Amino acid sequence: MSVLKFEKKYTLSPGVFLMGTTVYLEWLLHFWVTETFQWGRFAALTAFALGLGGVLAFLVSWIPGPAAGKRTAVGISAVLGAIWLLEYFLTDAYQTFMPPVTIFNGAGGVARDYLGLVLSLLVRNLWRLALVMLPALGYGLLGRGKRTGLPGRGGFAAAAVVCYLLGFGAAFGLTRDYGCFQGAYTFDNAVRCYGLHMGLVLEARYGSGSSQEPEFIQPLPAPSQPVEAESEETEQTEPVYPEQVMEGLDFGELAQSETNGNIAAIHQYVDSLTPARQNAFTGMLAGKNLILITAEALTREVIDPELTPTLYRLATQGVQFTDYYQPGWGASTIAGEFSNLIGLVPTNGGGCMKEVKQQNFFLTMGHQLQKLGYWSAAYHNNDKGFYDRDETHTLLGYDRFIALYGGLENVQAVWPESDLEMMVETVPQYLNQEHFSVYYMTVSGHSVYSLSSNAMAKKNYDLVADLPYSEPVKCYLAANLELEAALTYLVEQLEAAGIADDTVIVISPDHFPYGLEESSTWGNGVNHLAELYGVEDYNHIVRDHSVLILWSGCLEGQNITVDEPAYSLDILPTLLNLFGLEYDSRLLVGRDVFSEEMPLVLWPDFSWKTLRGTYDARTGTFVSSDGQPEDPEYLNYIRTLVMNKYNYSRYVLDRDYFNYVAAALEPETP
Repeated sequence: MSVLKFEKKYTLSPGVFLMGTTVYLEWLLHFWVTETFQWGRFAALTAFALGLGGVLAFLVSWIPGPAAGKRTAVGISAVLGAIWLLEYFLTDAYQTFMPPVTIFNGAGGVARDYLGLVLSLLVRNLWRLALVMLPALGYGLLGRGKRTGLPGRGGFAAAAVVCYLLGFGAAFGLTRDYGCFQGAYTFDNAVRCYGLHMGLVLEARYGSGSSQEPEFIQPLPAPSQPVEAESEETEQTEPVYPEQVMEGLDFGELAQSETNGNIAAIHQYVDSLTPARQNAFTGMLAGKNLILITAEALTREVIDPELTPTLYRLATQGVQFTDYYQPGWGASTIAGEFSNLIGLVPTNGGGCMKEVKQQNFFLTMGHQLQKLGYWSAAYHNNDKGFYDRDETHTLLGYDRFIALYGGLENVQAVWPESDLEMMVETVPQYLNQEHFSVYYMTVSGHSVYSLSSNAMAKKNYDLVADLPYSEPVKCYLAANLELEAALTYLVEQLEAAGIADDTVIVISPDHFPYGLEESSTWGNGVNHLAELYGVEDYNHIVRDHSVLILWSGCLEGQNITVDEPAYSLDILPTLLNLFGLEYDSRLLVGRDVFSEEMPLVLWPDFSWKTLRGTYDARTGTFVSSDGQPEDPEYLNYIRTLVMNKYNYSRYVLDRDYFNYVAAALEPETP
């Protein structure tokens, strides 16, 4: 048996090797994912990478013996390469970098349901695997270790300090993204701006479970002119409606009596907010049944009067939303569900829904209607344990959770499963209940969008075969026809039972169809999402423009339209108002769309949209909706508002804040 040997080897210190490796890996990842190259970001990223390399070099320099030091450096290089490659695959698939908590929470489901996809992804990207492992292989086979003495160790330590200082200097002096270091943090934003290493450092500081004390920018700087244009008809002819607050909640008093300084700070912030008021739509749907649906990867482009007549009817005959968004929250389906149901920014990524296990989100529609004695259930036609839904969804105000391998017996276990089969099995369970509150998480519209990998696309393909689209777009539309069939069955059953006028159906997607993006993960060589949208190019704001359906038989013919910007965080406060349920508007980030509150849509990268225009944080540009010049005072006001709303959501999740609010609402026992 022969052993491969390389006679000529090059002597290189393990520390120097590690410094070069960290820069190499950060450069690879940056150039693979960056859309617009910026020298400031590149300089900061490089300096931070050298800083990390210096730290690793200093640590490895203490290992006795050049051979042992070399082996340790090779191992570290291989591990780093695997981590960097994993993050590339995730952002290639989902268009966002994911923090460790999100990866760990979804790892089991991915291994179970997407093993074939993962393996094919590795095969298609063997060249990337070879590139990230090149340093470890090269040094392992061709390198010879070198002992590092005390002067060398000191040099590595000094180099790490200097490089980190240079990194911060570049970040604060050459970029506009330094808010990442001051609370305006998201993992995806941090990695794109300053590299994966710094993203992980900031995640430890600001992410889930961090010990950072709550900070808000107060008071908000008032703009010199009205935030939104006032209507010409401002006479005080309309009634003055009461505020949307809950009796027994005095946040100023709670802040003074609270011994936990972190919770007191959040109380003070909530107390500083102006509550919304009730309005002419308050209680319009009181006493109705409710069916909430998070529709997998649904877009407004699916809705067509001929191809999807039921979806078209629901979207145009209920409340019509003309400017609705489901931002890409950064954790695929579960974050979209969280935003739809709980009305807060899912700042914890894939760990956001697990907060339900330890925090009482008492304002959800499930809880509010459960208190009124509604029969309730949550349904899902995929694996019951995916994202721990079998543990979380009964804590959202539903008496039972029924899913595949957990009570849903007549849904065929294919990929993806049928929404129609789920409806046929479940609708009879609640149709004859006096009042019911039901939640569905669908799956038929899930990627991959191909005939070989998508059972629903194959089932319905004949209905889209002649459409003027590429094969992936046709398969996407065909998969969503299963949702159309499910909703057709649902509406028919409601009408046959004579309760369509007494039932409200609300449908929002979880996220955009990332399976159509240009991506090696999904096997797309071009951007099919741009094709579906009918645009040549777009940013993430255009990408996330979506559809919200709010329908009841009693709303048909009323021509109610919401043409102001709205998004998924607005669903909960809007429904609470329409159903006439008591809530405190200051506790939710979104707004009741029928209130007089300023319309505001925010993204996790701190982009935003109001009536006056759209701000893209990735490019630092503001586009006015009325052609007026940029108003720095107004931009500063909205940026502050957005940062406070985002940080409030983060603190609520990290500090279990709603537990304290719920305790304050409980009557004292003698």
